[in-house]
Amino acid sequence: MVNFSSETKNFFIVSKYDKLDFLLKELLLLTDAFLTFWESVLTQNAFYRRKLRVGAGHVSKSWIKDNFDSFEFTSKSELQDNQSAYPPYGDFHYLKLEEYNRFHQTSGSSGKPLLFLDSKDGWEWLLSNWLKIFALAGIEKSDRLFFPFSFGPFLGFWTAFEASLKAGCLSFPGGGMSTEARLALIQNQKINVIFTTPSYALRVGEVARNQGLNLRELGLKKLILAGEPGANIPATRLRIEKDWGPIVVDHHGMTETGPVTVECSSTSGLLHIIEHAFVAEVIDPITLKKQSHSTIGELVLSSFGRAGCPLLRYRTGDIVHLTHQKCPCGFNGQSLLGGILSRADEMIFLKGNNIYPSVLQNMLHSIDGILEFRITFRKSDGNSDLMFEIETLPSDSELIKTRLEKVIQSAFLFKPLIKILPKDSLPRQEMKSQRFIQI
Repeated sequence: MVNFSSETKNFFIVSKYDKLDFLLKELLLLTDAFLTFWESVLTQNAFYRRKLRVGAGHVSKSWIKDNFDSFEFTSKSELQDNQSAYPPYGDFHYLKLEEYNRFHQTSGSSGKPLLFLDSKDGWEWLLSNWLKIFALAGIEKSDRLFFPFSFGPFLGFWTAFEASLKAGCLSFPGGGMSTEARLALIQNQKINVIFTTPSYALRVGEVARNQGLNLRELGLKKLILAGEPGANIPATRLRIEKDWGPIVVDHHGMTETGPVTVECSSTSGLLHIIEHAFVAEVIDPITLKKQSHSTIGELVLSSFGRAGCPLLRYRTGDIVHLTHQKCPCGFNGQSLLGGILSRADEMIFLKGNNIYPSVLQNMLHSIDGILEFRITFRKSDGNSDLMFEIETLPSDSELIKTRLEKVIQSAFLFKPLIKILPKDSLPRQEMKSQRFIQI
């Protein structure tokens, strides 16, 4: 079982909802549509038939329903191995090559990038999920949507951009532009919905302040944030909303799955899983035992669609708190309390503490005067430690250093190593920031 430090437990306490443990079948999540979809997939998909040890002639909806809980989980490393064994795309892509017309890949931050192909039908399924996110987030056809980043082979914002076109919204790409030029475009074109990462939202806020520009006065309606923890980290969100106003909407997805959740418009911090798109479970990331809906664990997803490369019981690596309830907004399905709490592979053990980077980020962003930071976990057999590099103004440095020392000592009972850096020493990113490094 995973054990958390007291500070981590406090950060992860997000539930005020019912504690009932609903079994998957009792929730009726294995719908006829889900079973029909996977019956069709398994008769064609050699990867999953080998994995589940079943012949094509033995696959049926009743067999899937009766055996679902015993199906082995799918892991990212397993898909990487499959692409090495059946290069270049792996045989979990089961359609004929000419039926695919889209290519994307993961970032490769945790190993060799995973390659994904999408068919026309699979792509339409991804776009339909984004349209559901637009509806839940309150985005309308009259809105003007801005995507301030270079797209590359990253799936997330390609699908969001194309969904915005499908929804009939006036849509603005923003690749290859400086932050100053993007701010000018937002003002000149009366853009009111922006899609970006929490790190870049912080950067835009910083640049706007330097220009004397008040983002709250620009008539912005929604700031859709994804790609990394931030919108769900209380202190980080407060920093973002200080510049932008209370317009933040948290969202998450993966190249492996496409868009998955969006934050409820009426219940802050509650992310609804897209209806009729996924069956979600939580497991203990160490024992792999299935957990109740009132337990924090690793999110496992099975998709209802994306014909050509769907995933069955896929271990996302995301630590979440899964629940099933009727929401005041009218949504009645699976949701994540507090969004993505952390990554299972990011937890470190130091001086008797299990520590997640998101907990540390919440601590640092709660201290006024820390402009930017980077944390390095230096692991060794004899003496592991954490190095905090923090940007401050010269007049604040010693006071902030003392405060950070007290916060870390109080939470984890050890004195941190802290290095003060001048303003603008650390990199700012338009996509994900590397604020936590392990060496």
